[in-house]
Amino acid sequence: MSWDPYELLEPWLAVTLYPPRTRENYQAHTGEWLDHCRESGLEWDKVAAQHIALWAHRPGASHSATARRVSAVRSFYAYAVRRDAAVYNPAARRPRLTNPAQLTPAGLDPWQIAVLLTAFDERRPRASPHPHQDRACGYLQLGFGLRAGALLSVNLDDLSTERDIGRGADTLRLPYEGGGYRLVTLPSLVGEAVNAYLPRRRPPRDSTHGGPLFTNRTGIKMPHRWPHDLLRAVAVASGLLSDSGGASRPGRSRTGPGPGRR
Repeated sequence: MSWDPYELLEPWLAVTLYPPRTRENYQAHTGEWLDHCRESGLEWDKVAAQHIALWAHRPGASHSATARRVSAVRSFYAYAVRRDAAVYNPAARRPRLTNPAQLTPAGLDPWQIAVLLTAFDERRPRASPHPHQDRACGYLQLGFGLRAGALLSVNLDDLSTERDIGRGADTLRLPYEGGGYRLVTLPSLVGEAVNAYLPRRRPPRDSTHGGPLFTNRTGIKMPHRWPHDLLRAVAVASGLLSDSGGASRPGRSRTGPGPGRR
Protein backbone atom coordinates (compact mmCIF):
# COMPACT_ATOMS: atom_id res chain seq x y z
CA MET A 1 0.00 0.00 0.00
CA SER A 2 1.31 3.44 -0.94
CA TRP A 3 0.71 6.03 1.76
CA ASP A 4 0.19 9.76 1.39
CA PRO A 5 2.41 11.07 4.21
CA TYR A 6 0.27 14.17 4.68
CA GLU A 7 -2.62 11.93 5.67
CA LEU A 8 -0.53 10.65 8.57
CA LEU A 9 0.00 14.07 10.15
CA GLU A 10 -3.36 14.40 11.88
CA PRO A 11 -3.57 10.85 13.34
CA TRP A 12 0.09 11.06 14.42
CA LEU A 13 -0.48 14.24 16.38
CA ALA A 14 -3.78 12.94 17.76
CA VAL A 15 -2.07 10.07 19.58
CA THR A 16 0.86 12.09 20.96
CA LEU A 17 1.07 13.53 24.46
CA TYR A 18 3.02 16.63 23.48
CA PRO A 19 2.08 20.02 24.94
CA PRO A 20 -0.03 22.12 22.54
CA ARG A 21 2.88 24.39 21.53
CA THR A 22 5.15 21.40 20.85
CA ARG A 23 2.41 19.71 18.83
CA GLU A 24 1.96 22.88 16.78
CA ASN A 25 5.69 23.20 16.11
CA TYR A 26 6.05 19.51 15.26
CA GLN A 27 3.21 19.76 12.78
CA ALA A 28 4.82 22.79 11.12
CA HIS A 29 8.32 21.26 10.99
CA THR A 30 7.11 17.93 9.63
CA GLY A 31 4.93 19.64 7.05
CA GLU A 32 7.97 21.64 5.93
CA TRP A 33 10.00 18.42 5.68
CA LEU A 34 7.37 16.69 3.56
CA ASP A 35 7.12 19.77 1.34
CA HIS A 36 10.90 19.68 0.97
CA CYS A 37 10.80 16.02 -0.08
CA ARG A 38 8.14 16.73 -2.69
CA GLU A 39 9.94 19.78 -4.09
CA SER A 40 13.33 18.03 -4.13
CA GLY A 41 12.08 14.83 -5.73
CA LEU A 42 12.86 12.75 -2.63
CA GLU A 43 10.69 9.75 -1.77
CA TRP A 44 9.73 10.49 1.83
CA ASP A 45 9.87 6.83 2.86
CA LYS A 46 13.25 6.14 1.22
CA VAL A 47 15.37 9.04 2.50
CA ALA A 48 18.59 8.73 4.50
CA ALA A 49 19.87 10.53 7.59
CA GLN A 50 21.90 13.01 5.53
CA HIS A 51 18.80 14.21 3.68
CA ILE A 52 17.14 15.13 6.96
CA ALA A 53 20.31 16.71 8.33
CA LEU A 54 20.79 18.95 5.29
CA TRP A 55 17.17 20.07 5.54
CA ALA A 56 17.25 20.64 9.30
CA HIS A 57 20.60 22.45 9.33
CA ARG A 58 20.47 26.22 8.98
CA PRO A 59 23.89 27.93 8.93
CA GLY A 60 24.05 30.26 11.90
CA ALA A 61 21.07 28.71 13.68
CA SER A 62 21.35 27.29 17.18
CA HIS A 63 21.76 23.59 17.89
CA SER A 64 18.46 23.64 19.78
CA ALA A 65 16.56 24.90 16.73
CA THR A 66 18.08 22.13 14.60
CA ALA A 67 17.32 19.55 17.29
CA ARG A 68 13.64 20.52 17.31
CA ARG A 69 13.34 19.99 13.56
CA VAL A 70 15.07 16.62 13.75
CA SER A 71 13.00 15.56 16.76
CA ALA A 72 9.74 16.39 14.98
CA VAL A 73 10.66 14.32 11.93
CA ARG A 74 11.94 11.45 14.12
CA SER A 75 8.62 11.28 15.95
CA PHE A 76 6.67 11.35 12.69
CA TYR A 77 8.67 8.49 11.18
CA ALA A 78 8.36 6.45 14.37
CA TYR A 79 4.59 6.71 14.01
CA ALA A 80 4.77 5.90 10.28
CA VAL A 81 6.75 2.73 11.06
CA ARG A 82 4.14 1.68 13.65
CA ARG A 83 1.43 2.15 11.03
CA ASP A 84 3.45 0.15 8.47
CA ALA A 85 3.55 3.24 6.26
CA ALA A 86 7.37 3.20 6.35
CA VAL A 87 9.79 0.34 6.89
CA TYR A 88 12.45 2.27 8.81
CA ASN A 89 13.01 5.54 10.66
CA PRO A 90 15.76 7.54 8.90
CA ALA A 91 15.86 10.01 11.78
CA ALA A 92 16.37 7.39 14.48
CA ARG A 93 19.06 8.09 17.03
CA ARG A 94 22.38 6.31 16.64
CA PRO A 95 24.61 5.41 19.61
CA ARG A 96 26.69 8.23 21.04
CA LEU A 97 30.21 8.34 19.67
CA THR A 98 32.61 6.68 22.07
CA ASN A 99 35.63 6.23 19.79
CA PRO A 100 36.84 7.59 16.44
CA ALA A 101 36.15 4.28 14.67
CA GLN A 102 32.41 5.03 14.94
CA LEU A 103 32.87 8.27 13.04
CA THR A 104 31.73 7.27 9.56
CA PRO A 105 29.39 9.43 7.45
CA ALA A 106 27.01 6.52 6.89
CA GLY A 107 26.90 5.68 10.61
CA LEU A 108 25.66 9.04 11.92
CA ASP A 109 22.13 10.18 12.69
CA PRO A 110 20.69 13.50 11.42
CA TRP A 111 21.45 15.33 14.66
CA GLN A 112 25.08 14.22 14.68
CA ILE A 113 25.49 15.16 11.02
CA ALA A 114 23.98 18.59 11.65
CA VAL A 115 26.39 19.19 14.56
CA LEU A 116 29.32 18.44 12.25
CA LEU A 117 27.94 20.67 9.49
CA THR A 118 27.78 23.53 11.98
CA ALA A 119 31.37 22.86 12.99
CA PHE A 120 32.48 22.96 9.35
CA ASP A 121 30.60 26.25 8.92
CA GLU A 122 32.47 27.70 11.89
CA ARG A 123 35.92 26.40 10.93
CA ARG A 124 38.41 29.27 10.81
CA PRO A 125 42.02 29.75 9.59
CA ARG A 126 43.50 29.33 13.06
CA ALA A 127 42.05 25.79 13.14
CA SER A 128 43.02 25.04 9.53
CA PRO A 129 44.96 26.80 6.79
CA HIS A 130 42.26 25.83 4.27
CA PRO A 131 38.81 26.12 5.89
CA HIS A 132 36.97 26.40 2.56
CA GLN A 133 38.54 23.16 1.37
CA ASP A 134 37.68 21.50 4.68
CA ARG A 135 34.07 22.68 4.49
CA ALA A 136 33.62 21.47 0.90
CA CYS A 137 35.08 18.09 1.84
CA GLY A 138 32.91 17.82 4.94
CA TYR A 139 29.70 18.73 3.16
CA LEU A 140 30.38 16.24 0.36
CA GLN A 141 31.28 13.49 2.84
CA LEU A 142 28.28 14.05 5.05
CA GLY A 143 25.81 15.13 2.38
CA PHE A 144 26.29 11.94 0.37
CA GLY A 145 27.61 9.55 3.03
CA LEU A 146 30.77 9.05 0.98
CA ARG A 147 33.68 6.81 1.83
CA ALA A 148 37.14 8.35 1.66
CA GLY A 149 38.07 6.53 -1.54
CA ALA A 150 34.97 7.69 -3.41
CA LEU A 151 35.44 11.27 -2.23
CA LEU A 152 39.10 11.45 -3.19
CA SER A 153 38.42 9.93 -6.62
CA VAL A 154 36.34 12.96 -7.59
CA ASN A 155 37.99 15.12 -10.24
CA LEU A 156 37.16 18.68 -11.16
CA ASP A 157 35.54 17.51 -14.41
CA ASP A 158 33.08 15.42 -12.37
CA LEU A 159 31.42 18.69 -11.39
CA SER A 160 29.15 20.25 -13.97
CA THR A 161 26.43 22.83 -14.42
CA GLU A 162 23.02 21.67 -15.56
CA ARG A 163 20.92 24.71 -14.72
CA ASP A 164 21.97 28.34 -14.18
CA ILE A 165 25.54 28.82 -15.40
CA GLY A 166 25.99 31.85 -13.17
CA ARG A 167 25.47 29.76 -10.03
CA GLY A 168 28.42 27.42 -10.45
CA ALA A 169 28.47 23.63 -10.33
CA ASP A 170 25.21 21.96 -9.36
CA THR A 171 25.70 18.31 -10.35
CA LEU A 172 28.33 15.74 -9.48
CA ARG A 173 29.31 12.46 -11.09
CA LEU A 174 30.00 9.81 -8.46
CA PRO A 175 31.41 6.32 -9.02
CA TYR A 176 29.51 3.15 -8.17
CA GLU A 177 31.44 0.62 -6.10
CA GLY A 178 30.99 -2.03 -8.77
CA GLY A 179 31.96 0.27 -11.62
CA GLY A 180 30.24 2.97 -13.61
CA TYR A 181 28.97 6.36 -12.53
CA ARG A 182 25.83 8.13 -11.40
CA LEU A 183 24.97 11.80 -11.80
CA VAL A 184 23.60 13.43 -8.65
CA THR A 185 22.29 16.90 -7.94
CA LEU A 186 24.18 18.87 -5.32
CA PRO A 187 21.85 19.90 -2.49
CA SER A 188 21.91 23.68 -2.12
CA LEU A 189 24.12 23.75 0.99
CA VAL A 190 26.55 21.24 -0.49
CA GLY A 191 26.71 23.18 -3.75
CA GLU A 192 27.34 26.43 -1.88
CA ALA A 193 30.23 24.88 0.05
CA VAL A 194 31.80 23.37 -3.08
CA ASN A 195 31.46 26.54 -5.16
CA ALA A 196 32.92 28.67 -2.37
CA TYR A 197 35.96 26.39 -2.38
CA LEU A 198 36.61 26.17 -6.14
CA PRO A 199 38.19 29.66 -6.57
CA ARG A 200 40.55 28.80 -3.69
CA ARG A 201 41.49 25.32 -4.94
CA ARG A 202 45.22 24.75 -5.28
CA PRO A 203 46.22 23.92 -8.89
CA PRO A 204 46.78 20.20 -9.39
CA ARG A 205 50.09 18.84 -10.57
CA ASP A 206 48.26 16.50 -12.96
CA SER A 207 45.32 18.19 -14.66
CA THR A 208 43.94 15.07 -16.35
CA HIS A 209 40.13 15.26 -16.09
CA GLY A 210 40.65 18.59 -14.38
CA GLY A 211 42.83 17.05 -11.69
CA PRO A 212 41.75 15.87 -8.22
CA LEU A 213 39.08 18.05 -6.64
CA PHE A 214 41.05 18.07 -3.38
CA THR A 215 44.79 18.68 -3.58
CA ASN A 216 47.52 19.24 -1.01
CA ARG A 217 50.07 22.06 -1.00
CA THR A 218 52.19 20.33 -3.65
CA GLY A 219 49.24 19.86 -6.01
CA ILE A 220 48.77 16.11 -5.63
CA LYS A 221 45.67 14.27 -4.42
CA MET A 222 45.09 14.36 -0.67
CA PRO A 223 46.16 11.18 1.19
CA HIS A 224 43.61 8.46 1.84
CA ARG A 225 43.35 9.17 5.59
CA TRP A 226 42.69 12.88 5.14
CA PRO A 227 38.86 12.83 4.98
CA HIS A 228 38.57 10.71 8.15
CA ASP A 229 41.26 12.67 10.00
CA LEU A 230 39.49 15.89 9.06
CA LEU A 231 36.13 14.57 10.22
CA ARG A 232 37.67 13.47 13.50
CA ALA A 233 39.27 16.88 14.11
CA VAL A 234 35.98 18.65 13.42
CA ALA A 235 34.05 16.19 15.61
CA VAL A 236 36.43 17.00 18.47
CA ALA A 237 36.09 20.73 17.82
CA SER A 238 32.29 20.43 17.85
CA GLY A 239 32.20 18.50 21.13
CA LEU A 240 30.66 15.47 19.42
CA LEU A 241 33.80 13.46 20.19
CA SER A 242 36.29 14.08 22.97
CA ASP A 243 40.05 14.27 22.40
CA SER A 244 40.46 10.92 24.18
CA GLY A 245 37.75 9.34 22.04
CA GLY A 246 35.11 9.41 24.77
CA ALA A 247 31.61 10.71 24.24
CA SER A 248 31.10 14.40 24.71
CA ARG A 249 27.96 16.47 24.72
CA PRO A 250 27.61 18.51 21.51
CA GLY A 251 27.91 22.25 21.90
CA ARG A 252 28.90 25.21 19.83
CA SER A 253 32.07 24.58 17.86
CA ARG A 254 35.32 25.52 19.44
CA THR A 255 38.65 25.91 17.76
CA GLY A 256 40.74 22.77 17.69
CA PRO A 257 43.81 21.46 15.93
CA GLY A 258 43.64 20.58 12.26
CA PRO A 259 43.86 17.01 11.01
CA GLY A 260 47.62 17.10 10.54
CA ARG A 261 50.03 18.90 8.31
CA ARG A 262 49.01 19.12 4.67
